[in-house]
Amino acid sequence: MQELILRRGNAGFVGRQRELDAFRDNFGLPPEDGRHRFVFHVHGHAGVGKTWLMRRLEQTARQEYGALTARVDEAAGSVPEAMAAISEQFAHQGREFAAFDRRLATYRQRRHEAESAPAADGERSGPSTGSMVAARAGLTGLGLVPGVGALAG
Repeated sequence: MQELILRRGNAGFVGRQRELDAFRDNFGLPPEDGRHRFVFHVHGHAGVGKTWLMRRLEQTARQEYGALTARVDEAAGSVPEAMAAISEQFAHQGREFAAFDRRLATYRQRRHEAESAPAADGERSGPSTGSMVAARAGLTGLGLVPGVGALAG
């Protein structure tokens, strides 16, 4: 029954065969080969099938090549959150990162302690208004730089 459901689901996958073939071909290239890609960037307008393609690439990597996969989206609000999501997904695939998970727990504890510490007398808690304006202006400027704009936000 599962195989039948999988086949029917895959039958709904239309187009993007060229992208899927390029992804598969990449597994046959050694990392030293200049044609080998370490990153596949999927983009396009809303509703064109990006999420469907990503799921298909993930399924192909896992089932056909035994690769570890993880997916992170905008729900991860910070780099540590994204790394935690990746670690959790890898653990579900049988590959745990115990050392990373311990360091992440330490980071979270220390961050909590730092955020909970009362401000010293006469000290402001949080950044000054001037530093916030400067930081936002800098990020706005970075947003205009090609290739960096997506990361600036």
